[in-house]
Amino acid sequence: MTRLIPMLAVGALTLSLSGSGWTAEETQQDQRTEDPVVTPADLTEQEQEYLAALKKCEDLQDAAKQKCIDEVRQQHGRM
Repeated sequence: MTRLIPMLAVGALTLSLSGSGWTAEETQQDQRTEDPVVTPADLTEQEQEYLAALKKCEDLQDAAKQKCIDEVRQQHGRM
């Protein structure tokens, strides 16, 4: 009986500490996975033109879409 109480105390302490560590680890992971938000104001004029040209390719299908993307990349020096 004298060994049971200290063992229970150690077990309770271990569980209480592991819970707080798990919460801190989860918070850090959530912060790392957030993507930075890029607004049009952050982009240069050339980048905005490039993205606008790529957006025009979205409506095309398969080979035509890939050809459009390749042409846009070539025009903007992004090969």
